[in-house]
Amino acid sequence: MSQFSRTVALAAAATVVAAAPAHAGQVTVVDGNRAVRVNDPDVPAKAEIALPAPGRAASSMSVASAARARARGAAKPRADRRAVYRALKRAVGSKRISKGSYRRWRAWYVRGLRTYRGLRGGRRDQLGYVIDSVEALALAGILSPTRMPAAFVQLERNRRFWRALPYPAAGDQVSFKGSEILYQYFPGQGLQLHPLSTFKKANHMHGACERQEPGCDAAGLRLLLDEMETLAVRRSRAFIAWEYAFHFGGGTPPWISGMADATAIQAYARAADLLAEPRYFEVGREALGAFETLAPTGVRTTGFAGGVHYLQYSFAPRLYIFNAFLQSVIGLHDFGRIAGDARATHLFEEAEPEAREEIPLSNVGDWSRYSYAGAESTRDYHELLREFLASMCSRRLGDLYCDYADRYRGYQVDPPELTYTGPDLTTAKELTPLRFEVSKLSAVEAKVYRGEKLVFSKLATFRRGVGAFAWRPHGPGVFSVRLGAKELRTGLGKKDRAATEIEVEPAG
Repeated sequence: MSQFSRTVALAAAATVVAAAPAHAGQVTVVDGNRAVRVNDPDVPAKAEIALPAPGRAASSMSVASAARARARGAAKPRADRRAVYRALKRAVGSKRISKGSYRRWRAWYVRGLRTYRGLRGGRRDQLGYVIDSVEALALAGILSPTRMPAAFVQLERNRRFWRALPYPAAGDQVSFKGSEILYQYFPGQGLQLHPLSTFKKANHMHGACERQEPGCDAAGLRLLLDEMETLAVRRSRAFIAWEYAFHFGGGTPPWISGMADATAIQAYARAADLLAEPRYFEVGREALGAFETLAPTGVRTTGFAGGVHYLQYSFAPRLYIFNAFLQSVIGLHDFGRIAGDARATHLFEEAEPEAREEIPLSNVGDWSRYSYAGAESTRDYHELLREFLASMCSRRLGDLYCDYADRYRGYQVDPPELTYTGPDLTTAKELTPLRFEVSKLSAVEAKVYRGEKLVFSKLATFRRGVGAFAWRPHGPGVFSVRLGAKELRTGLGKKDRAATEIEVEPAG
């Protein structure tokens, strides 16, 4: 390997973050006191369901401060415990939960406290955060009967896991035998229900059955959707949603995601059709209100182009994430078409013109942005955006989506274009810019030869546009200039070269 190739490889490694999304992932399956890591073609890969922080990393109740508070003593504050017990008593007294649910959830909470007292270190912090989350809902008066199933199931899952099972890595997905729901490990915050990952899994399961593949698991798909129906939360009288129960990027739980809820209604519509289960259409209809309700209760906001935009994070009303918005629009479109639902179709038609205005502003000329006026996409998120654009194109929702899907694919696979722009003549001892243009982010190397002798060599990273290397020739003559460019974003190592001669006249 040449020095150029070795240096470019190091630069590429620093620039490219992760592999492109693949529709398969690993999951740790908990079965009693055992946990087995398996590959599951229906489980989304980590890259598909990663949640980039939308803002500041800390929140009003940071993970670190919560851990410090828990470290001060093994016993939970009495007020916290009483708040949970009162919420349960109110719910059973009003007959909004059954006596069986009351006894089961109270027992899970008590067992969680006992397990917590017997743990130390990181395991205690993880379980403690989940207990704190349930108590925070109760203290705020929002541990409602419809929130209780998700809250107490998650608590019991964490209690079982953190007693003695192998410690997961950040982002690991976990499921429990007899259940199809996916949880994800967020360090300091335990195992958290991940609605987006779970509903993407449902769509993958549907796809396998639709294609009549040997791995089709129609019973598992039905189980997943029935389970998630029981964990849906009524955020207002108008709609249900699937909540996230942890602090994230400045957002305080419980919050929701337009992308996750759109994927949910898409999954319910597809399964209703596949499994001949019309009840699933009704579940999807109950979730449509999130797209009619302004953030932070819902996910509706005004887009930067002035139209209707659906948010990735209900707590971030001015964060316009391109890929998440497109998936929200696609989910509404699919539900409207499959269910014959005019309301969903109207919500799609309200937002699609805004998407048409926003997408051109995701383009930086050789790559995409993750969000409006934000940072450039990682390789994963560029591919995810391209996939959603291609999905819009395949649904014949507009030529613009086809054009940008093709353009963004070109950014991934086309080699850089490198052109030397001068000069052809300079003077000895004079600092001379060796100018060029490059079409995409690349490691560019310049070498200057006098005959066979290398007299100048330099390598640097340049963004799309014009660039130059400064060279000071020491004497007159005719020199060969050789330029090489290797693109950095995709890891494919595409290259281009340019060469010319430059005449150096004597000084003075």
